[in-house]
Amino acid sequence: MGVSVNKSFSLFLNHLSSQATSRDAFARGVAIEPYCGSRGDGPETMLDNHIFTMCSKHSSRFEIGHRANNMVSYTKAPGSISLVPAGMCPLIRAETEFDLVVCALDSSLVRALDSELEHRPKDELRLQVNLQDHATRQLITLLIADANEGYTTERLYTEYLTQALVVRMLYLGTSAKPQTNNRDTSGLPRHILRRIIERMRCFSCDLSLQALANESGYSRVHFIRMFRAATGYSPHNYLLNLRLERARELLRNPSLSLIDIALDCGFSSHSHMSRLFHKSVGVTPSAYRRSLRP
Repeated sequence: MGVSVNKSFSLFLNHLSSQATSRDAFARGVAIEPYCGSRGDGPETMLDNHIFTMCSKHSSRFEIGHRANNMVSYTKAPGSISLVPAGMCPLIRAETEFDLVVCALDSSLVRALDSELEHRPKDELRLQVNLQDHATRQLITLLIADANEGYTTERLYTEYLTQALVVRMLYLGTSAKPQTNNRDTSGLPRHILRRIIERMRCFSCDLSLQALANESGYSRVHFIRMFRAATGYSPHNYLLNLRLERARELLRNPSLSLIDIALDCGFSSHSHMSRLFHKSVGVTPSAYRRSLRP
């Protein structure tokens, strides 16, 4: 993924916002890209979607205000977060060159997840600048890494990160503290869990969190909690383990090529399988196969 430098920041934001709502995009509901801007850059139009920015490389200076003759300067340090809610066009201008990671979140996805929260923030989202939040910084970092790799990891993984970022935004944007449930979360009933796992074993299926949640009969937010309580894993990690387990079984058959095994297990490519296999098992699929020989 290249860094956008040729278009104005306002045009870039419009482009990114439209990507977040595109039905053709792999990562539906989110779009994330780096942007390198110059002095004088700033948003110029209201957007229909929510925007997170994270300062990525070096400290930069901006100014913010309600009127052009009433501006206040501030420094944005690497890792600092800003949030511009949908329908807002703040008066913000760069005083220096800057490098940001910019993330657009689909408003319809945000509304849907907001309605699923057990303890919903009561206030409206507000403009936030220069936030220091480790969880948000980590989620944005993981999302941009996923995008840079072409979203080859898992669709469930991308959706999991996106959902976590949306929920985090709903609290950060209202300055509300996330409510914790002191009661232990119940796991999915066994018959529902068996049905979910059976569906996961269809490696050729394009699974989504929404589809799995629908299968379970619970909302996405509750499904993830109950699935983790039942298995000890998030849905995307459990699915990855199923695929790697199947790959280890197929590697015992010397007549199957690594490419065929990767496709059979639902990996996007041989290199995709090799990378995740090595990360999990500690050796490449080829080395693992050689270790099976008598």
